[in-house]
Amino acid sequence: MALTGTVRGARDLRALRHAFERRHAPLTDRPALAVLVVLGVYVGGGLAWWLFALPSTTFACADPIVRDPACTSAWGWTVVAIAVAAGTASARTAGPVTCGAETAFWLLSTPVDRGAALRPRVAALLICGAIAGALAGRFATFVTAPEGRVAFTCLAAALGVGAVALPMLVQCRILAPAVVRVVIGLCLVAVPGVVAVAAVGVTVPPPGPSIVVGAWIAVAAPAVSALLRCDRIAAPEWRAGSDTAVGVSASFTALDPSLLAGVVERKVWLCIGSRRSRVLPRRRIAALVRSDLLRHVRRPTPVLVVCVALLGVAVLTSVVSPPAAAVVQLVTVFTVATIFGAGLRDVSRDPDFAVLLGTRDTHLHLALSVVPGSAALVAAAVTGFAGSASMASVVLGLLGGCAAAYRMRTRPPIGYDGLILETAVGQIPVDLLRQWARGPDLLVVCAWLAAVLA
Repeated sequence: MALTGTVRGARDLRALRHAFERRHAPLTDRPALAVLVVLGVYVGGGLAWWLFALPSTTFACADPIVRDPACTSAWGWTVVAIAVAAGTASARTAGPVTCGAETAFWLLSTPVDRGAALRPRVAALLICGAIAGALAGRFATFVTAPEGRVAFTCLAAALGVGAVALPMLVQCRILAPAVVRVVIGLCLVAVPGVVAVAAVGVTVPPPGPSIVVGAWIAVAAPAVSALLRCDRIAAPEWRAGSDTAVGVSASFTALDPSLLAGVVERKVWLCIGSRRSRVLPRRRIAALVRSDLLRHVRRPTPVLVVCVALLGVAVLTSVVSPPAAAVVQLVTVFTVATIFGAGLRDVSRDPDFAVLLGTRDTHLHLALSVVPGSAALVAAAVTGFAGSASMASVVLGLLGGCAAAYRMRTRPPIGYDGLILETAVGQIPVDLLRQWARGPDLLVVCAWLAAVLA
């Protein structure tokens, strides 16, 4: 009883850790840390002020965004649905509640109240979800009707809280993981549905005050439940997204999103588990094509997402102006070819693995370009048939999108020993920016040509 009576609370442990850090932190680092914090607040606050003070009429209701000068609220609903699906999927992949080794030590080896230790982290994540939702709603105001701009921002902020709270309840073992998958699926299905309804001329009203208030009331229950029941999050749950958090930090530090993509892809393949072995053809090229196809057969989720997105893009290209339709088609072809070109990325970024395949790089690239090229051809056919762009812009979109995706997928591993330009405001990694421009540079040029030819 004496031992349990002297157990410190979570607040006392946080105070001890912060006091230890302050005592042992070098004095020279504190002014630099203060400058960085003030600079981050200044830049972030300035960007937020500029974004929310920018008139929404800058992009909405103006050519070449739409043909009809009258805007519709359907585009705002589409942006919000895509943002909710992406936010929920990202939160599920990241945990969302994770903790480092220093926090896990106290949670696992001491009788400290786990809920009290995790509750500030949970509250911070919910606030970040609301901020991210508000930003998504603000972006939706640029393509929606004038009367629904404030409502879309408030609604998206509420849905951002829900997008973070639902994966938290899964971590608390209160909800089944299937609930999150159903929410993501409904949002993805709603995107082509809303666009199709708007394309046939049906008026889609903006969210009214009752819908916004109802959304906040609906997300309040899972948010409060996550705050109260976060003590049920055990070590396997908060460790599940720790590698994703490390991947995010490493990607931002190295300016290389492929690090995060590799971590996420590895987790997805581990969730899929084992599959029955297949006999590949004896010819090397046919075996490479078959193995690249099996990658998407065994992991059909990206294929289904692309099919749903193509339906929405096809309807979108049928209602926008020809220049906008040409650009949308080009970006769609590029995105589809990039998604299906994972085999090209693996071979190009791992020379040791390419050597084991026993053929020249040209043959490897040609064989692994069959599947993404076929998918890009289908995407170009669907968007070109439904759109209003000219045949020349459609052909340019197909060739330019495939070429840009090929350039990006076949670029060598990122090198960090190149030219760095010293300026008055800091270092600019010129060579790193040059490496990342391989692919998007061709995409920008083709987008300008496609808009001109349309």
